Amino acid sequence: MQFTQKNWANISVLSTFSLMLIWVLPNTIALRHFLLAIGAISGVLLIKENWSSFRSLKLQLIPLYSILGLFFWVGVHYYFFSLNPDLELSEIKGLWARTFAGSIMAIGFGVALCQFKDLRKYFYVGVFAVPVINILAYIYDSYLHGGLINPNEFIFFLFAKIETAYFGGIAASVAVASIIYFIINSDDPKRYKQITLYVIGLLIVVIADVISNTKNGILIAMLIIFLLLMVVFAHALFFVKSKNNKFLEITVIVIVLLISGFVWNAQKQLASRGWDTIFQDTQLAMEIDKNTQWQYAEGSRPLPLNSAGLQPALNTYSRVAWATVGVRLIAQHPLGYGSVNRSFDKLQDFANIYHEHTGQTHSGWVDFGLGFGLPGLFFIFSAIFSVIFMGFRRSDRLSLIAMMIALMLIPFCLTSEMSYKQYFESMIFFLSLCGVFVAFAPQKDAIKI
Repeated sequence: MQFTQKNWANISVLSTFSLMLIWVLPNTIALRHFLLAIGAISGVLLIKENWSSFRSLKLQLIPLYSILGLFFWVGVHYYFFSLNPDLELSEIKGLWARTFAGSIMAIGFGVALCQFKDLRKYFYVGVFAVPVINILAYIYDSYLHGGLINPNEFIFFLFAKIETAYFGGIAASVAVASIIYFIINSDDPKRYKQITLYVIGLLIVVIADVISNTKNGILIAMLIIFLLLMVVFAHALFFVKSKNNKFLEITVIVIVLLISGFVWNAQKQLASRGWDTIFQDTQLAMEIDKNTQWQYAEGSRPLPLNSAGLQPALNTYSRVAWATVGVRLIAQHPLGYGSVNRSFDKLQDFANIYHEHTGQTHSGWVDFGLGFGLPGLFFIFSAIFSVIFMGFRRSDRLSLIAMMIALMLIPFCLTSEMSYKQYFESMIFFLSLCGVFVAFAPQKDAIKI
C-alpha cells in the first residue's frame, strides 16, 4: 500500500489529537512517547512532501528559523559554554530530544491542518480537552463529597494547576481568535453557531481556572478576554453598518462581560489571599538584599510586612523574590548555565549564594534565561514576535489563532513555571505549530473587513 500525503496528514492529526487528549494525564508516559514517535515520523514525511516550501528563504519562515536557531544554540552551548556538561548532555538526550521530536510533530500537524480543512476540527476540539477534564474531575470529586466543594479543598488527582492554566490559555486563545474571526467575517453562514460554541468554550476555560484556584489561569484568561472586548467594541464602533451585526457584537460584549464579572468575583471570594495586596507584595519581594527570607525553605521564616503593614502572600513573595534573584544571575551569566530544569538551583551554587529552595523561580522566561542566557531568549522571543507580526499581517483564522497564542505566552511565562520538563516541550510544540500557521495557512480563508 502506497501512502499519500492525505494518509500521512490523517496519521499526523490522529496522533497529535490523541496526544492532546492524554498529554497531562499521569501514567501515560509510554503512550505519549509512542504518539510522539508516530507524529514525528509523519511530520518528517509531510515536510519531505512539501520541502520546496520549506527550503526557500522567505519572511514567513522566520518563526521556524528562530526555533531551528534555538536548537542550534543548545548544541553550541553544550560544546563551548556549558557549566555542567554531564547535566546538559542528559537533558539533550532526554528533554531536548523530545522537544525536537515534538517540534517536527507540530510542523507536520500544522501542514496537515493548513492543507486539509476537514482535519481542523480535531485541533479545535483537542485544545479544550484539559479544561473539560478538569471540570469533570471537579464534578466527580464533588459527587464523592456529596455536594459542590470549595476550590481551596479541591485536590486534583490527575494534574496540577499549571496544566489547567497553560492549556486553558491555549484554549482561550483559540476561542477568542475564532470569535474575532467569525464576528468580522460576516459572510460565513455558520458564524452564529461558531460564535456561540466558542463563547461556551471560553466559559469552560474560566470555570476550569476557578475550580482549580489558579491565579495565573484567571489572570491570563481575563487579559485575553479584555483583548477580545476591545477588538469587538472597536469593530462595532468603526466598521459595522448593519444593525443585525451591531446587535450581534453588542450581545457578545454583554455576555462576555457578564461571564468575566461572575468569574472574577468568584475567584476573589473563593481563592487564596493575595490579590488585594499583589502590588505591595511584589515591591517588597523585589528587595532581595534587604529581605533574605527567599534564601530559606518557603514558609520557614517570618516574612516582613509590606508597605500596607500587612503580611504578604507567601507564594507572591517567594516567586517574585526568586525571579528577581534570577534576573540578577542572568546579568552575571548572560550565556546561561545550560539546564532547562535546574539552572536556578545550580547557578546559585556556582555563585556561592546560600539557598534552601532547589526548584525553579516559577517564571518561565527567567528560568529559560538562566538556562540558555540571552541568546536563548533571543531565539525564543524572535519566534514569538515574528508569529505576532506575521499573524497581524495576515487575516485567516489559523494565523489569528497563532498570533493570539503567541501573545498569550508573553505574560503567561512571566509568572508560570513553563521552562520545565513537559511544559517546555509543549511550549515549543505550540510555537512550532504557530510558525507553520503564519507561513502556510491559505489566504482564501482570510476575513473581509
